[in-house]
Amino acid sequence: MSADIGALGLGVSSLGEAHVFTTLARHPELFAAWLPFSSQLLLAGELPFDERELVILRVARNCDSPYEWGQHVRIAAKAGLSPDDMARVAAGPDAPGWTERQSLLLRAADEMHSGARIGRPTWEGLSRHLTERQLIELPMLVGHYHLLAFTLNSLQVLPEPGLPPMS
Repeated sequence: MSADIGALGLGVSSLGEAHVFTTLARHPELFAAWLPFSSQLLLAGELPFDERELVILRVARNCDSPYEWGQHVRIAAKAGLSPDDMARVAAGPDAPGWTERQSLLLRAADEMHSGARIGRPTWEGLSRHLTERQLIELPMLVGHYHLLAFTLNSLQVLPEPGLPPMS
């Protein structure tokens, strides 16, 4: 696991100091159950790395989660998202410059946030772009990062110094 986290640029020493980990590790059994699922979605998912990060950033915006935002801006940069891409996340799926696929992914995150499901037109659009496994993974990715944002926000976990703030 350390090598995979290191590939994201967090490094082993950062892993031990990341507030999300040090906070959740205070409940060892829950942390032990959560970590493999979280790692599967973040490190070994079927969605391409840049698209996973785009979705996670949109969830962070929707949930007003400065911790998730700060962590994933760094990771998204490693996935190849530009600063302009990240700035446009706030504008949402209708902002100019997104591909159809990117727009659908952002819309899916928005629809799940507001209505707990992906609407039929968005689902049909996604079905033209994603594999069956990616279609299963997408709502789980959104749901997982909602869960994490709700937890981090409720526990008032502060971002580590130096992480980019939500703009």
